[in-house]
Amino acid sequence: MATRIRYAEIVDRGVRIGFGSDERVVELPSRWLRDHGDGPASVDPDTLQRRVDTFTIPTDVEPLELAFGDGRLTLRWSDGSTTQHDAGSLADLIEDRRRPWPPRADRTIRIDSDLELWVGDSGPFSPLSADSLDEADGSRQMLSTLHRRGWVMIDGVDAGQSAVEKLVERIGYVRRTIFGDIWELAPGLTEHLDSAYADTDLEVHTDCTYSHDAPGLLLFSCQERDGDGGESVLVDGFAAARDLAAESPDLADALTRFDYPARYVEPGVRLLAERPPLRVDASGRLRQVSFNNYDRAPMFPVDMWVDTVIRAYSAFHDLIADPARQIRLGWKPGRVLIFNNWRLLHGRTAFTGGRRFLGCYLNHEDLESRLRVEGIVGA
Repeated sequence: MATRIRYAEIVDRGVRIGFGSDERVVELPSRWLRDHGDGPASVDPDTLQRRVDTFTIPTDVEPLELAFGDGRLTLRWSDGSTTQHDAGSLADLIEDRRRPWPPRADRTIRIDSDLELWVGDSGPFSPLSADSLDEADGSRQMLSTLHRRGWVMIDGVDAGQSAVEKLVERIGYVRRTIFGDIWELAPGLTEHLDSAYADTDLEVHTDCTYSHDAPGLLLFSCQERDGDGGESVLVDGFAAARDLAAESPDLADALTRFDYPARYVEPGVRLLAERPPLRVDASGRLRQVSFNNYDRAPMFPVDMWVDTVIRAYSAFHDLIADPARQIRLGWKPGRVLIFNNWRLLHGRTAFTGGRRFLGCYLNHEDLESRLRVEGIVGA
């Protein structure tokens, strides 16, 4: 690597780095450095998924000790943690500092009026019956609910892959990814090294932030379930974006103007993509929420934007992590959940016992097409 760090020292608000042949100096903020360690305490050494909890790092965290040698920085922090950093990777991030997109003349975030935004459990709901989908009105109700609310649950679906395929055909077709077409999801599976294949809590997130065109829909079909816990957690990301824009318009605007990189790593696979957490179109209409701190790759904004980006990212997280915003859905065999991966964030509570699903992705464009064909939305 052409750029080499020459020295590192603790300063008032972080660490000062001297690098390059022209003796440039950059000061890296404490909170950013604490969040961007690359040792095994910070990221999984196999998948590079993040282990550090970005959102519990104290805002006033300070480095107490620094060691620099053999191309590595080791920092001991005031919160009792220690982080390690590859000096070459730090230099690359400094060289590749990102600038925000130019501000929009009108920073309003608009949301389509036919969507029903929700915050938390608004009352009891009745899952649709799989048998009702064979009638035109039942199939149309499924599509309309999926469009308006962002999710739909169906009971009485037969076990097995063919039943999933039949259900998918009512919307579009199965989207193939590195996980295959229709894939199995259960604790202990080792074909893919991902946090989804565990039995622990999984914080709400959107899937495939590392794909340039993230799948628009996710389908889970429960095949087996016994034991306790394991509820699916849903949060309306569009409602969270609306509320952030009302409370802190500058922070919401920042989330529309800065690309966040994400990655997926396993043997033979290194996916990388980036887009803003709140993607809006030219008219300011919110089109997609993209938020997954597990898969977020390292990033370093221009100096004046570091604090803004961290505050904006954390503020949105505080909203979506609020239990009052969540819907929790229990599982039994024959139950299917379909939801909009461009709008909703999903997670899972820890569980015991057996919990096996079939799952797949669908394209957002195919849902849009079906909604137009059915006359649920305009052409």
